[in-house]
Amino acid sequence: MIVLHLGAHRTGTTLFQKALANNRETLLSKGISFIGPENIRDGKLRGLMPRQAKLTPYQKTAAQNAAQKLAAMLEREQSAGRRIILSEENLIGSVRHNINTKNIYPNFRRSIKILRPVFEKVDIFYLSIRSLEEWWNSCFSFAIQRFLRPPSDKQLDQIAHNSAFGWRTMIKALREAFPISRIAVIEFGALTSSPGLQLAEVSGWADVSDLQTKQRVINRSVPPDKLWDVLAERNDHLGLARLARKSSGQKLTLFSSLGSNLLREAYDRDLAWLVGREDERLRFIAAPH
Repeated sequence: MIVLHLGAHRTGTTLFQKALANNRETLLSKGISFIGPENIRDGKLRGLMPRQAKLTPYQKTAAQNAAQKLAAMLEREQSAGRRIILSEENLIGSVRHNINTKNIYPNFRRSIKILRPVFEKVDIFYLSIRSLEEWWNSCFSFAIQRFLRPPSDKQLDQIAHNSAFGWRTMIKALREAFPISRIAVIEFGALTSSPGLQLAEVSGWADVSDLQTKQRVINRSVPPDKLWDVLAERNDHLGLARLARKSSGQKLTLFSSLGSNLLREAYDRDLAWLVGREDERLRFIAAPH
């Protein structure tokens, strides 16, 4: 059995991956192989994650070769009689690319087209999703700390409008590309701090529910005053001005009231669609509200 966790970023993915990596030997003793970012990002499989809208012939070849190597890795683990959990959110895109394009994983369909021959044997795909307003603000908090100037009002409005179809586009693309596989969608806050229980709930593997977790939160978004310090160190006066007009309290709140409403409405439509689906292949695990 193969379970593939595709993210999204900023939904507890690093905590999930760290917990599984720290329990790798325990998982192996149970007949479970964990394949995570350390197996994919910097090695011979890096070609799996191109970002350009159009690939050069070299990039296409690199992606195809990487896909074949990953397929061989999965085949070896299955031949050894092991269950597999693969988790890598960068297979579907990156925070930087989302922000640069002002869209939610715009190359998702292309990415799964490249990966389709590899993942046709995947039993369960699962996506972790989050309120779009919280998610975008969390993405910006992450990015501003590392490489980004706070966005302009125009950029934020474009993002809010471009997010109208929410997470549904990705979920529908998965269903179309892999018509036999099951899909689980888990909302941020539903077992996010308990990776073992999360994996058990999604996969049905009861023997992983007691995995030890050393941490409960990793890569938490920082409050605006910390971002202010980062921008001050960069001498980014425009960024400081944008942040001063947009942020207050402990959470980053970049969007206007109109933009926030658009994002909330889009996420409400996501939830209504997920709850209302009568599809045996699609399961939604909601967070307590």
